[in-house]
Amino acid sequence: MSDGWERRQERTRRDVIDAAGELIAEAGVVGLTMRKLAERAGVAVATLYNQFGDRDGVLVAFVSSGLDQLELELDAQPDAGPIDTTRELFEALDENFAAEPEVWRPIFASLKSGSGGHGMGEVGDRVVAYIETDFAKAAADGRFEIDVDVASLARHVFNTRMNRLEKWATDAIDWTAYRSSSTLGLELILASVLQDPHRREALLRSGVTG
Repeated sequence: MSDGWERRQERTRRDVIDAAGELIAEAGVVGLTMRKLAERAGVAVATLYNQFGDRDGVLVAFVSSGLDQLELELDAQPDAGPIDTTRELFEALDENFAAEPEVWRPIFASLKSGSGGHGMGEVGDRVVAYIETDFAKAAADGRFEIDVDVASLARHVFNTRMNRLEKWATDAIDWTAYRSSSTLGLELILASVLQDPHRREALLRSGVTG
């Protein structure tokens, strides 16, 4: 009995998240109202408030759902090893953003007014934790030239990336500039703490040296 109820709850949640993506693509985050979302998903407004709290809760659930799927896909791939795991994470995230810019641009453009670091809240914390775990493995593997606070480094890497995403989302830079500046930023941060030959690899990836 409870299994059936949980399946229905999960199906409703999936329908709401899918509907949220459709509404954002059509009219941006401002077009995502609880009333319109309830109509599109075929659920009662009260159900939305019970499951998600408010519109911000819907946005968090939408982004978190995408991250859930991404983590499953990355887990199914061969282990990339320390540092490359973080690179693969950002590469996969960018592929998702590029595939549906009409959805992700309005979301990232709205994050400045959200709660938590860059408005990402608990979802951002998940991404930071993923990076921190990877950096901890790199530290254990002896890849850093100095004693690194992996938690602070992971947060800095994440915040740097989010700054560039916000610029892309608000038309301050185009997608090509976002990609090149993001790669430059990540690899220069890594080059500042890695020891050779990993530092040299990061510098080559950054494009500042031949």
